[in-house]
Amino acid sequence: MSQIIGAVTEPTRQTSSCPVCSNRLSPYLHNVTDSVTGRRFDVLKCDACGVGVTDPFPEQLQPHYAGYYGSRHGITANYCSKRRIALVTKMAGMGQGRRLLDVGCGDGTFLRAARARGWKAVGTELNPDSARQLGFDVFSSLEECADLGPFSCVTLWHTLEHMADPRAVIANIRRLVADDGVVFIAVPDFEGFQSKTFGESWLHLDVPRHLYHFTATSIDRMLNQTEFIPVAHWHQEFEYDLIGWLQSALNKVLPTPNVLFDFLSRKKMRGTLMDRIVSGVAMPFFSFISLPLVWLGAFAHQGGTLLVAARTSGRPLAGASGD
Repeated sequence: MSQIIGAVTEPTRQTSSCPVCSNRLSPYLHNVTDSVTGRRFDVLKCDACGVGVTDPFPEQLQPHYAGYYGSRHGITANYCSKRRIALVTKMAGMGQGRRLLDVGCGDGTFLRAARARGWKAVGTELNPDSARQLGFDVFSSLEECADLGPFSCVTLWHTLEHMADPRAVIANIRRLVADDGVVFIAVPDFEGFQSKTFGESWLHLDVPRHLYHFTATSIDRMLNQTEFIPVAHWHQEFEYDLIGWLQSALNKVLPTPNVLFDFLSRKKMRGTLMDRIVSGVAMPFFSFISLPLVWLGAFAHQGGTLLVAARTSGRPLAGASGD
């Protein structure tokens, strides 16, 4: 079983069969470029549940995270945390002193929003300093925070796709969740319109940091295998979906990937001056075109992102909606 280190686990093996349902993996995407190192990877796809697997797993992940973090959500950070805590409140209620664990908590923005709603919030993170400066307990692994459980809510906001053994992670979380606990998982949707439209140019493919590329079927199967019951699905995180359409379209026409995304997330700028000019000029035009596509994807359950709520029993969650 791989050790969980914040939002990332060092890969220990490459699998020749699907890690979710053990069916065959087939070639799907070829020569997908890592925007950080320039290395190329393939993506295999399960014939049954549709999960994608980055091939090969890099021997070391750290070089692929150099300069990667920036400001995780850039100018949308507060909007993102407010939307997520509103969803947690709708599904699980106010914290009222109960415990919440955010796996891969980043700079602690969501932990701060959870604390404001009455949760005793802790997190795990590879680089814990920023969140610790806000006064939160942040650990490097699930094992280190196990004594603080059981947790009434566990959140994995775009972290599961970074894990070398996602099913083992969910199984470990199951042991930390209270009997009436709620788990939230958000991932890019590998079977959504964006993924199908842009293929290897899709922003949220993000190889090799995203070791796996999940579908609703694969997430639900993995949850069921680890004694969770999925109770609600959503198919949009607005800012993720919007930038997914914008940047993926630009990736199709520009030689340097993710120029606009790096600017918005306050990362080190790459690319030529022309890349930056084209990205800036195209942003308002592409935004106008992308807005209806964002809502169409959500309505058709084919968005750029997928959110799943699950619990440890079959009782409906208050406010549960979706599929």
